[in-house]
Amino acid sequence: MRFAPSQLVVSLSYDLNNPIKIRAKHKVAGMLLLDRDHANRLEKGWNVPGAYLLLDRPDTHGRWGAYVGKATNPGLRNRVLQQLKDRDHWYRALLIRYESNDDETLNSSEAGWLEGRLYDHLAKARQVDLRNRNRPQDPTLSDDDETSLIDYLLPVESVLRLIGHTLYPRPAGAPDGGGPLVKRIKSRPEANKPAPHLSPYRPTPDTSPPLGPVKDVKEIIAQIKAGTYVYRGALSR
Repeated sequence: MRFAPSQLVVSLSYDLNNPIKIRAKHKVAGMLLLDRDHANRLEKGWNVPGAYLLLDRPDTHGRWGAYVGKATNPGLRNRVLQQLKDRDHWYRALLIRYESNDDETLNSSEAGWLEGRLYDHLAKARQVDLRNRNRPQDPTLSDDDETSLIDYLLPVESVLRLIGHTLYPRPAGAPDGGGPLVKRIKSRPEANKPAPHLSPYRPTPDTSPPLGPVKDVKEIIAQIKAGTYVYRGALSR
């Protein structure tokens, strides 16, 4: 199953040390993008059941590693703080929880189901190397419960794409030539290539080469003084 695109609302704090909050418009999922260095600043309100992704930095080919996990009791905040000690490969964490009603949270079965489905989707992606040793054993839910949890899955791929973690290689015909998005830097002009010079007879830069070596210029000046210089070109005005 492919995740469909979803409109996202991204909230950035004036304090760059604060996490980036991401909400899927008209969905029930609340997401938080957390830098590893700022994990200790995670609010206690995130100590609720949910699922999370621990992300490695993409390499030069756009491939990246990920660990898929869940948190039940006490919750996501405690689990992420524990992963600071247990796993040193990740640089960001994407946290996912229920957010439509402050009085409700995911239960352990729902968090486990979400963990398993995220694992399955990332396992099929050619750009992702999963760090889980085994597939999470998610519980079986009713059809109605699974249908309600689909709303959590839809925006995940959009969030990953937003932060530069694509699931599939870019096609060869992409504007950047394929591969990860990079900034192409134009090469500098050759050091020995003469720069264009201005002609006193033209309103625009003259692309013709300048006068020759200094010895030729001196010879022309000497001919002019002796009255023997003959101009062989036509002036342009």
